[in-house]
Amino acid sequence: MNQFLSNKIIAGIVALALLVGVGVLISSGDTSSTTRNAALVAAKPCTKPGQVTKVSKQSVVCAALKPKNIWYPIFKEKKWICAKLGITRKQNGIFSVCGKNKSSKKRWFLTKPLMAKSNPGLPTTEQEAFIKLTKNPEFIVETSPTTPITPAATTGTTIAARTGTTIAATTETTPAATTETTPAATTGTTLTPTTTTSTPSTTTTTTTTTPKTCAEGGTCDLRDIGPGGGIVFYVAPTTFTCGEDLNATPATNCKYLEAAIAKGTATSTWTPTALTAWACFGTDVMTDDQRTASLEIGRGRANTKMITENTCSSPAIAASIAAAYNGGGKTDWFLPSRKELDALCHEFFKGGTGLTRSGSWNSIDNCKGSGNGDPVSGTTNGISWSFAVGIYWSSSEALNGGAWEQYFNNGSQVPYAKYHTIFVHPVRAFK
Repeated sequence: MNQFLSNKIIAGIVALALLVGVGVLISSGDTSSTTRNAALVAAKPCTKPGQVTKVSKQSVVCAALKPKNIWYPIFKEKKWICAKLGITRKQNGIFSVCGKNKSSKKRWFLTKPLMAKSNPGLPTTEQEAFIKLTKNPEFIVETSPTTPITPAATTGTTIAARTGTTIAATTETTPAATTETTPAATTGTTLTPTTTTSTPSTTTTTTTTTPKTCAEGGTCDLRDIGPGGGIVFYVAPTTFTCGEDLNATPATNCKYLEAAIAKGTATSTWTPTALTAWACFGTDVMTDDQRTASLEIGRGRANTKMITENTCSSPAIAASIAAAYNGGGKTDWFLPSRKELDALCHEFFKGGTGLTRSGSWNSIDNCKGSGNGDPVSGTTNGISWSFAVGIYWSSSEALNGGAWEQYFNNGSQVPYAKYHTIFVHPVRAFK
């Protein structure tokens, strides 16, 4: 049964394992400059977990260990994504550290002393790999291996015996041969080499739990990757009522909104450049009271259900396309309400004046738009996203012939004839 060592003994053993591993390489005939440089930096302390640099001409990565962080010589960088800088993993004899590469992306770096046959891991940078990583914790080892290392007990014995014997024989024997004092006093005393055996103490270590990421269901910030693989664009000051049935008891409450940034993980009918009609022209999908309520944050999914259940709907209309999207394997995507669409516009299209050519700002809610026709794009956790500057449908009906749309160039919001074909963008609400 494995016993867990104290943090200090673990750090010492890991450091010694590094040095022993490099020593094995050198003793086996590998005297290359790479191996010698690796021996120079092994087990030296570092301060910034995940930092990748060079020390003594050797590429190294900083591993987050206790009680101190340690440099590891790098054997190879892999294209496998990792979740947190400095975390370590040991798989099939390979000890790896999560570091930030030259492109500022989080990747696993294989270390030199513990190299063995490689494991397939996650050889991809696609969206599916990130989802697989966040849903399969076994791919992430947050602490260093804690299995007791057998040589720990014998290491102290060997060093103590060698040190005590050599010093005693050299120091005491030489003066006896060169002095005229009574020989009996100097030769009659037998010096017995002492052997000291140190036994590692055993203690119970407490495993600290790393907070969950936004994608794993933890706290989210703006522009984090959400559980559905989308990008977070709205964080509510307090929770808001959400879901298909807004009158359910107990009510469903949400905190965040995320927007789709890629096709679904399975067959999906949505593409970022899709243009489609709102449909139901001349048909009252909602009552006047429902139209007023349909504008608010948290109403998008209920609006979408009302549209898709209407007899005039079809799989090709905006609400149906948004509802059919399945990014991240989630099935609760919807066409955003007017204020939800405005929140998306406001987060990613800041910088405009909100003025039309006539000099009036006609965004009813908040967004002033980008002020130009260029798409807004970026990268989060190695995942690229982009939003076109165009006109987008909301799920809020304005009258029987029109629904609310928003132009991301200047943020303007107006009722638009339902038969027009413009952009549709799925979003989802979550806790």
